[in-house]
Amino acid sequence: MRTLAIFAIAAWLCWACGGKKKGGIAELTKADGPVERQPGVGAWEGALVGAHFYMGDAVRTADGSAQITLTGSQVLEMQPHTVLRFGAGKNNATNVVVELGAIDVVNATSVGLEIGNVKVAPGGKVRITANNVELLIGHAQINGAELVIGKPIGLELGAVVAIDAGVVDAAPPPPADAAVAGGDVAYEVTGTGAEVQAPGTKTWTPVAAGKGSIPIGAKLRLKKAGAKAMLVSGTASLELSGASSQIAIHENLLVGMELGTATATVPAQQEGKIGVPGGEVDLTGSKDAAAEARIDVNARGEAKVAMVHGGAKLVGTNGSSTLEMAGGESATLLKAGTINPGVVIPRYFDFKIVVGDAPRSFVVHDPKGSTALQFAFNSKCPSGGTIEMDRDARFRTPRVSEGKDAANMLLTSGAWAWRLRCAGGGVASSGQIAVVADAGRRPLPPKPSKNSIDADGRVYDISYQSLIPNVDVRYKGTATTYKLHLATGGSDEVFESSTPVVEIPGKKLKEASYTFWFEKPDGKQDKVTTLKITFDQTAAQVYIESPIEGAAFGSDIEVAGAALPGWTAKVDAVEIPITDPNTRRFHATIQAPSGGAQAIAIRLSHPQRGVHFYLRRGASK
Repeated sequence: MRTLAIFAIAAWLCWACGGKKKGGIAELTKADGPVERQPGVGAWEGALVGAHFYMGDAVRTADGSAQITLTGSQVLEMQPHTVLRFGAGKNNATNVVVELGAIDVVNATSVGLEIGNVKVAPGGKVRITANNVELLIGHAQINGAELVIGKPIGLELGAVVAIDAGVVDAAPPPPADAAVAGGDVAYEVTGTGAEVQAPGTKTWTPVAAGKGSIPIGAKLRLKKAGAKAMLVSGTASLELSGASSQIAIHENLLVGMELGTATATVPAQQEGKIGVPGGEVDLTGSKDAAAEARIDVNARGEAKVAMVHGGAKLVGTNGSSTLEMAGGESATLLKAGTINPGVVIPRYFDFKIVVGDAPRSFVVHDPKGSTALQFAFNSKCPSGGTIEMDRDARFRTPRVSEGKDAANMLLTSGAWAWRLRCAGGGVASSGQIAVVADAGRRPLPPKPSKNSIDADGRVYDISYQSLIPNVDVRYKGTATTYKLHLATGGSDEVFESSTPVVEIPGKKLKEASYTFWFEKPDGKQDKVTTLKITFDQTAAQVYIESPIEGAAFGSDIEVAGAALPGWTAKVDAVEIPITDPNTRRFHATIQAPSGGAQAIAIRLSHPQRGVHFYLRRGASK
């Protein structure tokens, strides 16, 4: 059975004479290669410079050496492939056990250094292995016998024994399942390009892929785009990704974002904090889901926080300013502690659409040009869902709003793509929405007048606003009967007249490109002329007479207006008939908005123009 070298620093050293010393019994102060720590009887894990060791911990080196500094400043130089364990000795002492490999001990003081039965003179240096002790420099004794340089003495001649560690307040050994020794933050690095800066130093050291821990005061950064780092402190997790991302470990193990991009998460029904230059982000998981936030810190120390799920509270430096945030909202916390709100999910809504019942694509005419819209999921997502909105139909940078049965979203002017994504990840529905700043108060265009053109071989464009007008085509020749051929899409229709002016009724025309020509008396074809008919998209289609925007709503509300031919009108389930074919006016009496809606949404539909909602809000309360 192999004897292990066991030693301890004598109690008379000065560091044992004062008050209690926090931070463990030893610290990793230098590493020339990978170093691992075993907390108690737990699994081995990577250790960074600055890591602390406690009673029962072990430390081992790989191909490189390492330096361990004991609490009293005594330095142990670990050789490659060495294993040390910090165990309990007699009388509350702490033994340092060399289980494998070798350590070098240098007496840099002006007095003798006792290591168990080995006494090292000032300036002396000894090497201790699991089996023997050897003098390397100066003078040393073992059990009173002088050691000779180059002549190791086996431990069977005089076992190295512990006398006292002097560590009165050594921390108790961690439980067997502890992932991290007290005082550190666990990490896991993926890929290459991660570096760490030990507390109080300015040197960055590469970190190999794998698990480890980082102490208070240390920093970790990513230098390559493919690298990632997951840090866990208490209930809060922070995943760094992308080059130039950097964090620091603050007091109370607060992980602080200093630069770059990261995703912070906290489990359901838990709370956790992430630091940023201007304050902190306090995350709160909901009853059923984790809290998640994307954090982006720029070189000016401005932290943009975008909530994905759950809730959060931004707290400026020293509590100078605060902001409650929900899923889908974003804000920027400046370095000085000031908060600039960004995307805000409204707690109210102007009107509601029911997914599956309402059209997937429509236009909102809003006098304000900004609409709070509620999407009712209509049982499409039994476990809840998320509405995603983006200017880009590929949803590269979507705004999101989540809910159990419905979700609100504030839409500004312009075109938006939307989709409902269920909690399981599937898309239940999608469509397009356009918001225009329009009160629907422009007068409708008058009835069309007749247009006259010549059959002279040129190209004519006619743009109409309400109805396609009748078209008179003039022929400059003479004939007994005038035959006009009108062709489009492979079909040819003939119009006859006894005069050189042939009228084409507007109801015979549509939005298209036509060619036409007159048939000469000898049956030959005259000049071919082109006619293009297009719809004027700028023309008013609907006129809303009442209610007036901002007027107080009564119990009964009069809705009145007019629309061009082809349109139908309704409010909620109330159909509003358009009976007069000449005036195209509509009129109905409806109830005030209910169910939390702030506005009346008058729905106008057209077979070619689609569905349009015209909004009216009552007086502000």
